[in-house]
Amino acid sequence: MVGKVDFLGIGAQKAATSWLYDNLQRHPAVWLPPIKELHYFDRSPDYPSPSYLASSSLVHRLVGREYFNRRFRKNLRFDLKAAFSHKDWKTIGWLLHYYLGTYSDRWYLSLFKPGKGKLRGEITPSYSILALADVQHIKDILPDLKIIFILRDPIDRAWSHMRFVAMLGMFDGISDPAKCRRFIDADDQALRSDYVRTLEIWRSCFSEEQMYIGFFDDIGQDPKQAITKIFDFLGLDSQCVTDDPAVNNRVNAADEMAMPDELKVYLARKYYPELQKLTAMVGGCAVSWLAHAERILSVTDSLL
Repeated sequence: MVGKVDFLGIGAQKAATSWLYDNLQRHPAVWLPPIKELHYFDRSPDYPSPSYLASSSLVHRLVGREYFNRRFRKNLRFDLKAAFSHKDWKTIGWLLHYYLGTYSDRWYLSLFKPGKGKLRGEITPSYSILALADVQHIKDILPDLKIIFILRDPIDRAWSHMRFVAMLGMFDGISDPAKCRRFIDADDQALRSDYVRTLEIWRSCFSEEQMYIGFFDDIGQDPKQAITKIFDFLGLDSQCVTDDPAVNNRVNAADEMAMPDELKVYLARKYYPELQKLTAMVGGCAVSWLAHAERILSVTDSLL
């Protein structure tokens, strides 16, 4: 018998998805995989995502020279080493099934068998960039699924991601305006900040009642209330977890750094049309994000 999936967290990237994973993981009625992001539905190398599950052949995964197969082996070594260091035999067994299995929908669902009797789900921010056909496929195999999508001001989200990859040593252009613009305009970033596209695609497949739209700002202002709303959406008791002071922890936060004015203006111009559409779609904090972009652009215009 295969497992069941009750919910997906689909992003946005750098919008507290690691915080969400940690808080859901602490709930006694929830089961999450040992690793946060499974990347099953975005495994095609056509997507600007890790795609380390792209090869259906285990042999290719183990010896292939493609970037996604090299990434596969790196992740395999890292995760197994961590599990062996803790002598965590259950996690080791799960990881071997995850990395060495034959990828299919049945295999994907089987990853959730250990959570029988609990609410089960996973959080992969790259699912926000999926094309319509792949989201429809998710709907076909998981028609009762609940979706959690947390939005962040796209100006701040892009800058946060840039700082994060720079902190990891994966981007050396944080002080170079030209390199920053290329980073922002890359397909990966363009898709991850295109919330309107994501909402249109997912809402065309799932009902409004199946989707929870949250805001990064609300988590920063009152994390206890923010996680309570998500627990309520999932039908979970919130009291047992929200009294834990760990709900206030920041997870995978980038180093603080002031955004250069030139980059701030570039991002405001880029995302202003998007924010106009988003405000009409979801309201909430998007209204203040639009006002933020307008303030940046009004100051710039006054200097011309």
